[in-house]
Amino acid sequence: MPPSPLRVHLALLAVSILFGGTYVFSKRVLDAVGPAAWAMFRIVAASAVLVPIAIWLKKGRPWPERRLLLLLGIASLFGVVLNQVLFVEGLKRTTPAHSSVVNACIPIWTLLAAVIAGQERLGPRRLGAIALALGGVQYLLGLDRLLLGTTPDAADDGATLLGDLLTMLNGWSFAIHLVFLRRIGRGLDSWLATAVMFLWAVLLIGAYGAPQATADDLDAVLTPPVLWCALYVVLFATVLTYLLNPWALRHTHSSTVALYINVQPLVAVALGTALGAPLPGHRFYVALALVSAGLWLQTKARD
Repeated sequence: MPPSPLRVHLALLAVSILFGGTYVFSKRVLDAVGPAAWAMFRIVAASAVLVPIAIWLKKGRPWPERRLLLLLGIASLFGVVLNQVLFVEGLKRTTPAHSSVVNACIPIWTLLAAVIAGQERLGPRRLGAIALALGGVQYLLGLDRLLLGTTPDAADDGATLLGDLLTMLNGWSFAIHLVFLRRIGRGLDSWLATAVMFLWAVLLIGAYGAPQATADDLDAVLTPPVLWCALYVVLFATVLTYLLNPWALRHTHSSTVALYINVQPLVAVALGTALGAPLPGHRFYVALALVSAGLWLQTKARD
């Protein structure tokens, strides 16, 4: 018996709220821990919880063949490793508000990547959706200020163009991951895929983060209050969301999931403000409105 629509929507709302908190709490961790070290700590800790759960949930089904294991390694590179590294490197150099709006464009980047890969067609509404999202992101990045030579908004202190661009690359990396996984993952058990990708991620991100991690980084991440922020990101924003999101996706349309992404920037700003951060400038709200309009238009596209 399928779950009630209310339960599905509550799960999607919970995922978006948890992801919204990720930006604020990850930023607090990054104030004390190097981004390479934190990326490695997060993936290793999340894998220690997620992989046993995924193996248990696969219910005795056989592991994929060797070729598929290698393809899942590529999927892990884009969807876990590069995604996480670019996210933390970008967030280190920008604000949670900026990062959350840029990442709200992931469904649009996924559509564009699917069109390039020949999985989707690009009609007028989808072109409009992409144009709106790109317009919102460029306004948030302040490319017009760069061209005109004007000064940045005081409310956007802490945001840099490099940080926002790295965050955009994080979104593109995850979009490529989704399109690639769609091509190789037909009929593949989602829990098996999760277990394999996180095992690959531990190896790959360990090679990146271990040489840069220090004893001071480990001490910092294990010391409150940084420890509480780190535990939130690992247990709630990684493990719990990985468990809730696939369940919700099985019982609703991907377009519905895309619309819930709009909640994340609002949560990031509300939580950040509650913890003492200033409200973002007008560019945040204009960009959020344009990106939200693009997401809405994409959900209506049938061409």
